[in-house]
Amino acid sequence: MSTTTETRACLHCACTIEYTEADGQGAWYDASNQAGCPDGETLHAPAPFCSWCDDTGLIEIRHESTDGLIGHRPCDNPACVARSEERAARAAERHTGEMVIGDEEFGPQVCAECGFGGYTPVPGLFSHGQPVYVCTARGCGYKAGRGAFTLEDGERLAVHDDGRLYVVRPYDGPPF
Repeated sequence: MSTTTETRACLHCACTIEYTEADGQGAWYDASNQAGCPDGETLHAPAPFCSWCDDTGLIEIRHESTDGLIGHRPCDNPACVARSEERAARAAERHTGEMVIGDEEFGPQVCAECGFGGYTPVPGLFSHGQPVYVCTARGCGYKAGRGAFTLEDGERLAVHDDGRLYVVRPYDGPPF
């Protein structure tokens, strides 16, 4: 169970509010443990962390004469970039976490090209009778056959229910 805490000011009432998250579920609360503003009708809303992009990570590019939206560019506010890197690190940590099922330990096979994505089989694509795997990270697209993965004695490759490729080895840790 993971817990993340972040503090900001409420956009409506200016109270200091704290975001409390547990396993992907969370809400903004003030010091009196209330989820709403003093008026009793408005839920606390955090003021944006980044005033440049309003926490979207993208800055809108508008046409000079019509002010119409013509595209986006990544936000380069140092605070926003640091926050984005922190989120990516948390996502990478969740992605590379191992799991134990029965007497086997499953360790995700991390992409050799980008160092972040996992692998999933490409439907209908085989090399020498074995499935070809592609990196799950957006924009990477690195493909590898079974021969590209080095395994030690007692290890095997397996695709779990989440569709990712894992290195499976006997689990020798304490029982749960």
